[in-house]
Amino acid sequence: FDGSTSDPFKICCGVKQGCVLAPTLFGTFFSLLLRQAFGTATEGVYLHTRTDGNLFTLARLKAKTKVRPLVIKDMLFADDAAVVAHSQEHLQTLMDHFSQACQDFSLVISPNKTKMMDRALKILRPPSITINNYTLEAVNTFTYLGSTISDNLSLDVELSKRIGKAASTFRKLTERVWDNGKLTTHTKVQVYRACVISTLLYGSETWTLYSHQERRLNSFYLRCLRRILGVTWKDMVTHTAILERAQLPSMYSLLRQRCLRWLDHVCQMDDGHIPKDILFAELSSGKRQKGRPQLCYKDVCKQDLKSFNISLDIWEVTAQDHLKWQKALHTGLLNYENTTKQRG
Repeated sequence: FDGSTSDPFKICCGVKQGCVLAPTLFGTFFSLLLRQAFGTATEGVYLHTRTDGNLFTLARLKAKTKVRPLVIKDMLFADDAAVVAHSQEHLQTLMDHFSQACQDFSLVISPNKTKMMDRALKILRPPSITINNYTLEAVNTFTYLGSTISDNLSLDVELSKRIGKAASTFRKLTERVWDNGKLTTHTKVQVYRACVISTLLYGSETWTLYSHQERRLNSFYLRCLRRILGVTWKDMVTHTAILERAQLPSMYSLLRQRCLRWLDHVCQMDDGHIPKDILFAELSSGKRQKGRPQLCYKDVCKQDLKSFNISLDIWEVTAQDHLKWQKALHTGLLNYENTTKQRG
């Protein structure tokens, strides 16, 4: 630092604990490992993407020259890695490559912390994936980066955990905040927004919620606000009046606002970034199951843009200007709140 160096020290395993350079060093190390593991691999999830057209115009992906093929093999965060593939055979091949690279780089995989999830809707038995002759446990749900992923793509388990954690946070603040007569209602509401709502809506930017799931979140949201304001069901106070007293938007508005903020963030990414490529992509092959299709994230984005009166034709142009987008979201939220009140 400033031209000086520290005394030499030995590192026999991993990186020096507490060192500010440790995350950077490990990130560089892990990148080289993955390059060796998957550099020549062709297995993965096959997509084709194109980011120069309207997100909701599927015909843009029918072009012969402007569409880019894309293969997703892994999704990373810090020292966590999720390896993905279309089939059991392809996934086993990728895991073999990854395991061999870890041995070459003297990196140890924790078998007990490594799980396998299959997205197949109907299977006779779960596929068997092994690492160094150890068969990975097949699970129905898995927590990754604080969010729970289910094999049926349902958010019910994730919502239960989010509500449970938010309720736990709310209870811990009862004596010091909610029952503290020295704090104003405004202060209590700000603490509620910072501590409870942020816990409740963690990861909500990418949720694909159905109406009954939104109502479930809204019920918890208003129940907490009534507790903070000291209002019981006997007082016969409407939900709209509760929100006006707390000076907070409805849960439905918060969900749409957070989704559109993330949409703006992804839209401003450069081409080649995985979140943007996946958002503007579709699977190269596959068959849709019989029955009503599951709600897609693009469907949610489209609904939210319409709810906030943002044009589907020019939203991408508006999103390139952060200030204009924030203004559009603010105006859209107010209009949505007014429309909801009139309907209610």
